[in-house]
Amino acid sequence: MIYFPYNEEMCSYTDTWMGELYENEYPLVSKGVWSGIINLKTHKLLNSKPEYGSLYLQAKVCDSGTYFLLDKDKKTICKIADYVPNGLIPEVDGCGDYIRLRINEDDMINWFEEPDFSDFMEDSEVVEKIDVHIKEESILYTKVEFTYNQLMAKLFRLPKFIQMEIGKALIANASEEFEKEE
Repeated sequence: MIYFPYNEEMCSYTDTWMGELYENEYPLVSKGVWSGIINLKTHKLLNSKPEYGSLYLQAKVCDSGTYFLLDKDKKTICKIADYVPNGLIPEVDGCGDYIRLRINEDDMINWFEEPDFSDFMEDSEVVEKIDVHIKEESILYTKVEFTYNQLMAKLFRLPKFIQMEIGKALIANASEEFEKEE
């Protein structure tokens, strides 16, 4: 299974007939995240739909994806966060930051005949069990000290769509405080 932020500036879908596709909706994208489940033996994209047809997906993920190996029951065995595991996902033109998938009408993708799982063996986190009853602790009262320059440097390393969401939240928060003062 593959997850990565789908950012319109960094990702595109095309087909052989129409060129650029989908002005506001993208196949396999939900809440700004692309997710695909690929059977590594058959090279088939399992969560595709017939109406998508034949597509070409290109995404510059820049160390922002999450890649899971699942067992036959689709339970997570292990995962890699950040960089693209190029032994499994074909590298293109020497650029390991890209994912380029040609998805045929029968949902088959361009994939290595014999994928290399060494990235998962060396750098993955083993997932024994996913506890769905974990309660997150609030981070609202956590004190973190950064200089303005340190904070901006960290923010600019985030994907653009996350930067935009942070900006919207800051503006909304500032607007609420401004309205309270009046």
